[in-house]
Amino acid sequence: MDETMNIEPLPGTSFGAVVTGINLKDLSDATWEGVETAFYEFGALIFPGQGLDAEALPVFAKRFGSLQGGGAKGAGRAASISNRRKDQTLLTEQDATWLTLSYPTRYWHTDGTFNHVMPKVCFLSAASVAEEGGQTAFADMGAAYDALDTLTKGRIADLNAYHSNLVGTTRVHTRENETTLHALVGDTPEDGAYGLGMRAECPLRPLVRIHPVTGRRSLFLGRHSFGIPGIPLEEGDALLRELETEACRPPRVYEHEWQVGDLIVFDNRRLLHRACLYDEQEETRELLNCRVAGDAESDAGLDNEDAGRSEEMQNAELARLRARPV
Repeated sequence: MDETMNIEPLPGTSFGAVVTGINLKDLSDATWEGVETAFYEFGALIFPGQGLDAEALPVFAKRFGSLQGGGAKGAGRAASISNRRKDQTLLTEQDATWLTLSYPTRYWHTDGTFNHVMPKVCFLSAASVAEEGGQTAFADMGAAYDALDTLTKGRIADLNAYHSNLVGTTRVHTRENETTLHALVGDTPEDGAYGLGMRAECPLRPLVRIHPVTGRRSLFLGRHSFGIPGIPLEEGDALLRELETEACRPPRVYEHEWQVGDLIVFDNRRLLHRACLYDEQEETRELLNCRVAGDAESDAGLDNEDAGRSEEMQNAELARLRARPV
């Protein structure tokens, strides 16, 4: 490891570290090995002021593996997460992007768990930040599992839950916005998907998973999770939300105050994250995003009889959510 690299653990939290003294555009092999080791130890690494733009971010991200989906496409550009369209006009509550990306990311989630193979490493680089608010919060699900009592660990040890973007998005919206979303999504899938590319089937995942690199157990839940097989939907939802609420408490949480040029690399197998509120109508916030593809043997959904019922279970949960009192 180069002598100039400095790794400073975040104070008062169970995870995370700030890394300074290196240039991510020009890493030696020894420095890269130190970065990778620190990543799996701390779960999230913050690199202040690196200034990786939409072309440079994917180059660094590929150090961790092949890029997936929204991480980088075409000419190798990072994806943009913003409250503005490409022409810089503001998104509204009727825009599909706002309904499916901007608003729902205010709630705790793990990226891409509704895909058959979820990403394993995620990157956020600040291109534009809000003057007030707009932080990104993270929560450590490894420490959250460790904090559970023995009885709860035994209760959830063999439980699984489905993960659906459509369910998770429907759950968090107001009734008015959910109605708008419903109109865009529709009720009848074609070629395995509803409108906006929402899948008719969704993966089933363990509620407690073992990290394939560190071997550590962690809770695996968040906005996309629902429908624990063997438990009534409403009861399962209550359990998932209760576990999430208890998990996302100090010292297992950290909110990052973005500065332009900051980069955060985080372990998508270990951490939940969410966007914090800011004035979307007056401010401009843009984060560049890449994701490293997961491993088929460790990051794919389960393959069992319950997994084969995912479309049925998703439909039942959507009906339950849409029937909630106003």
